[in-house]
Amino acid sequence: MKKHSCEGQVISRRQILSGFAAALLTSILVTTPVLAQTSIAELATYDGADRMQKLIDGAKQEGTLTIYTSAPVDDMTALTSAFTEKYGVKVEVWRGSSEDVLQRGVAETRAGRYTADILETNGPELEALTRENILQPVSSPTFNQILPSALFEHRSWIGTRLNVITSAYNTNLVQAADVPKTWTDFLNPAFKGKLGIEAEDFDWLAAVVKTFPSEAEGIDFFKKLAATNGLSVRKGHTLLTNLTASGEVPMSMTVYQYKAQQLKQDGAPIEWFGIAPIPARVNGIGVSRHSTHPYAALLFYEFELTDAQSILAKRGFTPTNISLFPLPENLKLSVIDSKIVLDEGKKWRNVFDEVVSAKP
Repeated sequence: MKKHSCEGQVISRRQILSGFAAALLTSILVTTPVLAQTSIAELATYDGADRMQKLIDGAKQEGTLTIYTSAPVDDMTALTSAFTEKYGVKVEVWRGSSEDVLQRGVAETRAGRYTADILETNGPELEALTRENILQPVSSPTFNQILPSALFEHRSWIGTRLNVITSAYNTNLVQAADVPKTWTDFLNPAFKGKLGIEAEDFDWLAAVVKTFPSEAEGIDFFKKLAATNGLSVRKGHTLLTNLTASGEVPMSMTVYQYKAQQLKQDGAPIEWFGIAPIPARVNGIGVSRHSTHPYAALLFYEFELTDAQSILAKRGFTPTNISLFPLPENLKLSVIDSKIVLDEGKKWRNVFDEVVSAKP
């Protein structure tokens, strides 16, 4: 009898504990919002009036996201810090070159590893990721504010800023009166041994060549320039800009205007100049089709097109939200087509390598 009574007590306690656990679970479900089981494709194209609030609520529950980017650390930190401060969502950042972002994005996707929520890099690499079917097409009410040349029919990525490729010179070593006004002015013998160029700027060369009366004349100009004055080839726009500021490379033909402007504002002896139409690369953002934090990813996507535009502008970039930041009337740009860069890249890489290898 005692034994049966004891067993009865055990059963009773299990029932009590089971009932308590069920009640606790019910309480949690009632008091804590649960993310709706919405696919990223549905979420990316959702256009309801509560779209932003839905993204904010979902992102706060997810609590984090991961970005793969080629942007300089200080520039990306400025964006992610502002995003976290506003929404309370932590951001993990992996940084590499634009080629690294592309290669890692493709390799991980093929291996079934879905770490990146956002891929943020140069246009040609984003276009390549689109062709690999890695990026999720997005529909946003912000699109009608964006520079048309930064918005693409496939909607798989969008340009958030322009990297305007200008030239720059060290103001202690080159006089303002001697600065080239046309491309052929770079043939001035005074610039022999003083010119630098970035090692991967084949698309810039293609854009400049196309401003000449014929392709042959444009290529001939660069061959003549390399053969007479020489071109010091350096890897990395930031490095080349710093070398110009330090005087190691007195004049660079290809620097990112924003970086030269940043150094100038910091007191460095550097000044940038452009020969119209000034080539500009589109840098942008895409959301992974396999994002594990889709709400946070899409919220950051919207953030870069709106709030972050002022941050980018303050850091010297050229924002693509022309509703917020209209392009200056005197800034005549030629936006490099990322699709053409992919499709004609091999041709122009070969031309670039042939030209820059010429010795004075």
